[in-house]
Amino acid sequence: AKAGGGSATLSMAYTGAEFADRVMAGLAGEAGVTECTFVEQDKVSGATFFSLPVTLGREGVDVIHHYGSVTEHEQKLIDAMLPDLIAQGKKGVDWAAASK
Repeated sequence: AKAGGGSATLSMAYTGAEFADRVMAGLAGEAGVTECTFVEQDKVSGATFFSLPVTLGREGVDVIHHYGSVTEHEQKLIDAMLPDLIAQGKKGVDWAAASK
């Protein structure tokens, strides 16, 4: 938003508003609303949470889709980041449980 000269707050706010608009469209019954989101899932082995495409509907998330085919290089990158992603997910779950 600032050509690298500041925080990404405006970009994050815009993206959040766009995602909220798509969630509301799904809740209103619009068909075929698919967006990527960080979601509790069982598609990526070992990770409780992952960012995947989901189809949204009247009850929220209707379908969690797999990310699809990736190149060998992309798979190496996914494999390399999974331990940190798993640890960060656990940290968030633990924090939420302790904050009740």
